[in-house]
Amino acid sequence: MKKIACALLTLGLLSPIFTSAATDLEIQAANFLATKNIINDNSLDIVQYNLDSNITRREMLKVMMNISGKTVADTCSGEFSDMNGSDWGCKYAEAALTAGFIAENNTFRPNDQVTQIEALKMVMQAKGLERDAAQDWRAGYVSKAQSENIISGDIIYDTKANRGWIFTAGAKADASFEYKANTSVENSVDTTNGSDPDISPEIEELFNSIFEL
Repeated sequence: MKKIACALLTLGLLSPIFTSAATDLEIQAANFLATKNIINDNSLDIVQYNLDSNITRREMLKVMMNISGKTVADTCSGEFSDMNGSDWGCKYAEAALTAGFIAENNTFRPNDQVTQIEALKMVMQAKGLERDAAQDWRAGYVSKAQSENIISGDIIYDTKANRGWIFTAGAKADASFEYKANTSVENSVDTTNGSDPDISPEIEELFNSIFEL
């Protein structure tokens, strides 16, 4: 029983190490967008970027409008029945409507999560990139994004887009973004022996001893 309790305590202590699957590319992309004032700067505490988390339509519209560089008036005229003046996202949604980025509709569904194809379309619209001609509009955006090196490979259209994926697409859509491969072992896992450099030998030994049942 003591061993189980100790295991739970140890897992609690180690949990911050295993909670994020963010890549170095995603982190660099987020920091790049932060320097452009597109997203909040959390470069000193990258966990606050929430790169593994999905994003809502409300949040995505703010990213989209900031990428576009278009003026966002600090007003809300009630174009959407599910957004009012007390909703900080209203001005971004209405600005996107004015810019022609989104279609006129009675509702905006601000709390719905954004899919990868929706996020990709928004990023490309914000950058003024036209999709390729295709019978399926989604395929047109994907092929254009591939040719512009915004994404690599295909995507599953209805997969929810997390922040890391969106920030990477947003950064790679900017010609001034340059990814610098991280060759240091810091914040990376050494796969040659299965150990993690972020875990001290003492903690690793304790962890291993706990699970020798």
